[in-house]
Amino acid sequence: METIKTFSADTEEELWHQVAHDMARQKELMEYSALLTLAGQPIYFDIDIDLGGGFESGFSNTSFLAPVQHSTAFKFALHEQGFIDEVGKIFGMEDIELGYPDLDDAFIIKTNQPETLKNLLVDPAIHAILLKHKNCEIKLHEEADEIGPEMVLTFSKDEAILDISELREIYGLLFSLLQRLAQLA
Repeated sequence: METIKTFSADTEEELWHQVAHDMARQKELMEYSALLTLAGQPIYFDIDIDLGGGFESGFSNTSFLAPVQHSTAFKFALHEQGFIDEVGKIFGMEDIELGYPDLDDAFIIKTNQPETLKNLLVDPAIHAILLKHKNCEIKLHEEADEIGPEMVLTFSKDEAILDISELREIYGLLFSLLQRLAQLA
């Protein structure tokens, strides 16, 4: 298991400069885990690459997890819409329409508060990042750990994202969503 690196800074630019420098020092980047803290908001990210071997195929994954620092009953999940989802909708699978055709067409959207999610995702810059990573899953949900349940915002993609600018873009998306969530609370 990879050691979790810890970075904190006063600006996002400074934070990602530290991460980029550390990642560049890695000889083979097969696993990378970091805790990034900016303005008191921790966001974890993890990259995992397994090349497989023999008859096994490999896998890769990039994930982010951010604890939500205020209580909320609001939950949502977005994941890429595929053929199976289209069939599922015929049989009554839940898929909320937010009124943003680009997102409604690209994702299966589930939430307990459609208007809150619509307000959270109002910014076209958020749409652009989500559409760039259509095969991701992004969720605001309760997750239990050894301390107990907590509300978290997560992003996961079955692909190792090694480009610093893309990682920073996803980080920025989550940081922005967390700030917007705090305003909506």
